[in-house]
Amino acid sequence: MSYLKGVDTVMANLNKEIQAIEGRSMKGLIESANLIRYSMDKDEPKIPVDTDNLRGSWFANPMRLLSKMFVRMGFTANYAAYVHEMIGPTKTGKKINWNRTGSGPKFFEASIKRNKEKILKTIRDSARIK
Repeated sequence: MSYLKGVDTVMANLNKEIQAIEGRSMKGLIESANLIRYSMDKDEPKIPVDTDNLRGSWFANPMRLLSKMFVRMGFTANYAAYVHEMIGPTKTGKKINWNRTGSGPKFFEASIKRNKEKILKTIRDSARIK
């Protein structure tokens, strides 16, 4: 049986770097969730604000399921989906009064779409071997 010198060290270093990449990947996912949240507050359509409950109910939870890493994000306010989808007049025909200038429907979806390239770059740059 032949033994290759240094293989154990190489494998240990490789495994260490894989673990580091996973940690940096999660960091990139968290940074991307923060980017989405920041964009919903600064770019139109912004998060609608009435009592500030919806805006304050934002969450981003880093998670791992089996070998997959992800960040679960959204709003805990029970009416968040309803407000997000409020396109056009109300059921009674009234125009929607968006109290916050620049706010409107699809604020979460729009933030993800307009930041797609930044999100991918953030994750890619975080996961890069260093």
